[in-house]
Amino acid sequence: MKIKIATLSNFEGEILESSKSSVVKFANDGCHLCVNLKPICERLAEDLKDKYKFYDVNTFEEEKLTEIFSDDGVPTIYVFHNGDATEIPYPDSPDEKSGYSEQYLRDYLESF
Repeated sequence: MKIKIATLSNFEGEILESSKSSVVKFANDGCHLCVNLKPICERLAEDLKDKYKFYDVNTFEEEKLTEIFSDDGVPTIYVFHNGDATEIPYPDSPDEKSGYSEQYLRDYLESF
C-alpha cells in the first residue's frame, strides 16, 4: 500500500477529521534513520491497511506541521484518532538502523 504525503493543506481534512485512525511519520531524506524506517512503514501500511491510513510528512517541506508536532527531531511518529494525537514513544533501546524496529511499531499499533 502506498503511503500518502501529508501537507498542511490536506492535514485537517484527511487526518484530523477522518473516521479512520492515521499513522503519521515525520521524517526527511537527510536522516539515515528516516530512510531506513521507510520500508518498515510501507510493510506496516500494507499489513494494517484495514485499521490505519499511513502518511509521511517531509520535515524540510512542511515546516509548520513540523513546528507543531515534531520539534524534538526525526523520526517522530504519531497516531491520530478522532482528532487526537498520540506520539508513539521513541524506544528505550532504539533500533540502530531505523530507530523504531518493525516489531516495536507493529506491537504498538496492534494494541492501540
